Amino acid sequence: FENLENLWRELKEEASMKGRVKYWDFIGSDTYEETVKRAYLTSFLITYGYAILEINPLEEEIFILPNEKPSEVKGESISFPISINFEEWMKWKEGRKD
Repeated sequence: FENLENLWRELKEEASMKGRVKYWDFIGSDTYEETVKRAYLTSFLITYGYAILEINPLEEEIFILPNEKPSEVKGESISFPISINFEEWMKWKEGRKD
């Protein structure tokens, strides 16, 4: 649970200026393994109401918006799979060098 709290604080800090963070910029890390771990923990932030996933399908962008405090998830939850494969991670990592 402490890992989730730390990640939530990090998300709130990163989103403090714009209100949201690009998904890959938040979960992305120097290693593929750490990226997968961050993606896994981020899924729990969303499931437990610490954050909201905003998806813009036309622009092919995904953002994470932190909640100021955990909100109760009401109604049916929707599962949205996001592929975190090695090729996508490499593309993200190469794009950061620009």
